[in-house]
Amino acid sequence: MRISLNGVWLTNDGVSDLQSWTDAHDVLLNGRQVVQDAQFLRAASAQPLARGNEVNVLQFTVTRQHVSVAEAAAYVLTAFSSLPGSGTATIICGASGESLLTATFAAVLEEMPKCTFHGTRTDMTFLLRGGAITMGAPLSANGVDGDAFTTVYGNALAGSIDGGNLADGFSPAELNLDGGGFV
Repeated sequence: MRISLNGVWLTNDGVSDLQSWTDAHDVLLNGRQVVQDAQFLRAASAQPLARGNEVNVLQFTVTRQHVSVAEAAAYVLTAFSSLPGSGTATIICGASGESLLTATFAAVLEEMPKCTFHGTRTDMTFLLRGGAITMGAPLSANGVDGDAFTTVYGNALAGSIDGGNLADGFSPAELNLDGGGFV
């Protein structure tokens, strides 16, 4: 899943190597509608009323590998203030061999609740809040650079609490379309 806000990529942009900048992972979506509790005098209970306003909160994490510890620290410290505060969030869904789908919604970058760096690796968690998410037309390519996906990335159980590097664990593997498995 690739996500941009107001034309600025928060996840991998489709051009960068997935070993240095990942797509969204640990994705959570909390969809809800605004509800008002109507209270009447001497009623046994309140009556919840659906107000019809949808709110979607999309939270995801992105891992980046930087060239130096200083660059990683500077990225963590300045990322929130350098990103757009609101705009159209564009989400590209799909994998190699699939027709990619796009979704959009008007969103604000509400917060970045967790931004950490471990040496030259950073893990940034983004929280976008907006209205209804709508689906767009399927894409025939990756939607960024016009080329079709050529490589599938498999996570070889990388990263660890003791400072292992998650980005080192993403290894390219070619998709065997005849057998449906990886070779």
